[in-house]
Amino acid sequence: MKILALILTFSIMFVFSQTTPTFITQSQMNQSSIQLQNETGKSGGSCNYKVSIKTSCNSPPHTTDEISILFGDNNASEVYVQRLDDPDYGTTFEQCATIEFEILGPCIGKICKMYLFRNGTDGWIPESVTAYHYDYPPVVFNYNIDIPLDAGYGYNNCNNKV
Repeated sequence: MKILALILTFSIMFVFSQTTPTFITQSQMNQSSIQLQNETGKSGGSCNYKVSIKTSCNSPPHTTDEISILFGDNNASEVYVQRLDDPDYGTTFEQCATIEFEILGPCIGKICKMYLFRNGTDGWIPESVTAYHYDYPPVVFNYNIDIPLDAGYGYNNCNNKV
């Protein structure tokens, strides 16, 4: 019930903020609540997504920051990846570079919400994120700002009818 109240509260806040970037803390978006939302999504099944993240040229040359992502649709269905980077396999974010990720997650509608999370001290700065959905045109979210430590920063361009 607390999760539902939290979701409803943030949905109302996002409606009033429209396309203004917003901050959320990782404690507000903990992994168990994301998994619960994914498991109870209306679409069901698994779908493939591609996310392309361009790191700003103002970012440090490389980062050891842990980067997570959350994106969603107008029906409050969401996909959350706890950590995109993987230094063991050479997947790191480098200055002025673009890196693509193939993501398998629950099926959602047209992507209208995108949040990035950063945990670390390097001060990674994304320039933009392009999300590719199998059934819709790509969506670009422009950042070019230092993502706050242990908080999410992003956009909710959804017109939720929650």
